[in-house]
Amino acid sequence: MNLLEDLENNGTQQMDLLNFDHQANVIPNVDFYNAIVVNEFMNNRIVEVKDGEVVKEGYITKYKLYLVRTKKQGGEWETEVSRRFSDFEWLYQELINKYGGYIIPAIPEKHLLTKVNLASYEFSEKRRKDLQQFLQRILHHHHLRYVPELRIFIEDKEKFISLLKGELEQNKTIEQKCDNLLQSVKTLWNSSTLTTKGQDPSKMFDGSEKDLTYDETLLLSLSMKGTKLKTVVEEHVITLREEAKTLNDQNEALYSWNGLGSASEDDISQFKQLKYNNEIRQRKINREIEDIDRKFIPKLQNCLFEIEWALTACKRRRNLQQQLLIDQQRIEQLKMQYTDNSSRRDLEMDVLKTKYQKNKDRSDKMSIIMQDELLSFITEMKQQLKAIIEEWRSIMKTLSKNIIEDDNE
Repeated sequence: MNLLEDLENNGTQQMDLLNFDHQANVIPNVDFYNAIVVNEFMNNRIVEVKDGEVVKEGYITKYKLYLVRTKKQGGEWETEVSRRFSDFEWLYQELINKYGGYIIPAIPEKHLLTKVNLASYEFSEKRRKDLQQFLQRILHHHHLRYVPELRIFIEDKEKFISLLKGELEQNKTIEQKCDNLLQSVKTLWNSSTLTTKGQDPSKMFDGSEKDLTYDETLLLSLSMKGTKLKTVVEEHVITLREEAKTLNDQNEALYSWNGLGSASEDDISQFKQLKYNNEIRQRKINREIEDIDRKFIPKLQNCLFEIEWALTACKRRRNLQQQLLIDQQRIEQLKMQYTDNSSRRDLEMDVLKTKYQKNKDRSDKMSIIMQDELLSFITEMKQQLKAIIEEWRSIMKTLSKNIIEDDNE
């Protein structure tokens, strides 16, 4: 346990040193460079996720193990561990719970047919790539790559992560007991019709919260622009596919010129030339479709994914604020209640106040993190989306040029 505490404290201290000082608004001192040296292990790291053993019970698939290994760029593989999908879920939840203010990439969803689909190569390969992308994005993040949970995940064989899971389950049990107790107390008082008095909870959040709301509006605007472009591109690809099919059908019909015994040489020559032109045009269309499908759409889709992750971080913060409002309203209600036996009321207030303060501290921390995180992220996304739009315009110009050349031929 001491080793775990040392690692967590070390990771937290180093993250604090690497963080921009939001309170004083100054650059960290020389310890910043020491933190860089200490965390050299996690810098410029490449991760690879490979399919491993499929664990079965009889003929039924229980789960699949993935081989996760990392190395420095240009170096040899240094770490190698086996992880199942639930381990990735554990890492994701730890990041959400402890570092929810940062933009955290999503992991593949789990559904009822997952165990059946594991036998499918397409499903299994897509999940493997998504898990690898998830880890690589975390390793590229300027803060999250230093958190102790990530290093435990990629470096420890089995024992250490089992310890963390055991602690997580223990904490869940305590929280469940607390929630059950709170719920039972609420049930006793749910007949209360008292009106909330005192401070208006809706006025709790102002100042920086307005800035974050504006940032969220910008993210929604970027998402709408990117989604609109994606729709235009997909409709364009559909049009190209229909044109390619038409050309193919026309060429198949032109093969019948051999059966036209009465056709003149000029007609046959025209048939051949038309068939030749159609084949050239069809090849250009197929290349265009392949480039769009293989290069352009994935780039645009990744941009939309990242914006969605940022919006998810904003949603986490909004949900936490909503919970704070609910708890504050309930506390104000309880203050107005008078009863002969006030022990139950006091018990609920104590539980609520503890919960409220914990969530308030978490909300404040998330807001500070997100102010810096969203500022740089939105700037980067604007540049990426602008570059993608310019690239699409270039593709359309090239396509128009090819059409003109085809017509000239």
